[in-house]
Amino acid sequence: MSFTAFVVSVPLDQVFQHIEEYQNEYVERLKDWVAIESDSSDPLKRPLVINMMHLAAETIRTLGGMVEMVDLGMQELPNGHKISLAPVILASIGNDPKKSTVCFYGHLDVQPAKIEDGWLTDPYILTEKNSSLYGRGTSDDKGQVLAVLNAIEALQVHDVTFPFSLR
Repeated sequence: MSFTAFVVSVPLDQVFQHIEEYQNEYVERLKDWVAIESDSSDPLKRPLVINMMHLAAETIRTLGGMVEMVDLGMQELPNGHKISLAPVILASIGNDPKKSTVCFYGHLDVQPAKIEDGWLTDPYILTEKNSSLYGRGTSDDKGQVLAVLNAIEALQVHDVTFPFSLR
């Protein structure tokens, strides 16, 4: 396995200033994502999982990304009913065949969360405590996906040209 190192000249002071200026907006985005109860284990919440996928796809499009929503078909439940599986997002930002490709993976569904499971706050309301943010999906994996998208946005604002394509 080989790895290629990329050197990007980034105006870090400007990028960090942008992140500071937009911190409240980034937190609001995370709040919106956490509020979607995209619990993939609950068939009744499948529409919310699908909604989460469409919200992420729209966020990628606003960054200039090309998005394909891949239909995975149906799931048969134990009672015989069939429901749609959530689509998978295949997306790219940039498509220069001369550049290497960097692939990011993340999932936007969550597992069940209830106060009686040990949550000290409502899991679907982003809550700040002791300078930390708590909410279902903040660390697995909505928060990470959104952090990558927010970082791409902050770099794009400062005309950083990536020496790679993002997938």
